[in-house]
Amino acid sequence: MPPRKSRDVVLVGEFFLDEILSGFHSLPKLGEEAFARRFRREVGGGAAITACALAKLGMRVAVLGAIGQEDGDFVKKRMAGSGVDTTHLLMHPDEPTGLTLSVSTREDRAFFSYYGANQWLPQILRKPETLDLMATARHIHFACAPDYATDAPLFAKLRKLHCRTSIDVQAHYSWLTKPENFTLLRQCDMFFPNEREGEWCSGEVGAHRILLSLREKGVRGVALKLGGKGAALLWRRKELLSDPFPVETLDTTGAGDCFNAGFLYAWLRRDPPQRCLDIANICGALSTRALGGISAFPSLQELLEMESLRKGKVA
Repeated sequence: MPPRKSRDVVLVGEFFLDEILSGFHSLPKLGEEAFARRFRREVGGGAAITACALAKLGMRVAVLGAIGQEDGDFVKKRMAGSGVDTTHLLMHPDEPTGLTLSVSTREDRAFFSYYGANQWLPQILRKPETLDLMATARHIHFACAPDYATDAPLFAKLRKLHCRTSIDVQAHYSWLTKPENFTLLRQCDMFFPNEREGEWCSGEVGAHRILLSLREKGVRGVALKLGGKGAALLWRRKELLSDPFPVETLDTTGAGDCFNAGFLYAWLRRDPPQRCLDIANICGALSTRALGGISAFPSLQELLEMESLRKGKVA
């Protein structure tokens, strides 16, 4: 009999303080200066944003990773306020919480980051108590780039513990282009790349060719984020598409992580794959209405209203 699960999702990954500058008409070149129209300090990193979004939708969520001793209280307080269990975050005694300066226009953004306390993450993944925590959850989401040589056994153990897994390694070009890492991707139930990341790891261009290549490489599930073009899904060797959800975009920081949260929420509810993709698209789009990836993420009531509105327009 599968073990009883006290949590819906445990998210493991990197945590950052995001200093978000937005409202630029264009990004400055080296030696130039440009002034932002808006600024916000927010908790960032794929694990933090996806966790807060899932908790806002009513999921039982815990996070695992490392933050700084001096500035970590802000991170914990912000996530706990969203309903996230932060008791398993470790405080690094010397390094600060990771820091990202996010500079964005309406179309795209650039990041300047310091890894900080996140350097502890590889050691955290190998602690025996890490597996104990993960075993309490129905689903484990890796918002990081695990090491094939040392972390592959963890993925195998999670499957035996009846834990479903997903992964979003973000823009780690070197990780996505190493053939041996497909061993980890093949063990995951769902892979969440954006279009550029999909091109890197597949060697192909265009949603259909990317998904076809990843399917041939043995990846079982892929939710491919296509930005303003919507999203595509590889599900049990079938391809599904979802049109973009139009919103007035202010800042795209964290939109991909919010997409992940929407998909995982619907998936954990055992919704049909098309609805999982559509809900993900709506969540990713709505998150861009304000600075950062957390503040504009919809409540469950707003999400259902927006889904109903979308269905009405399609009909």
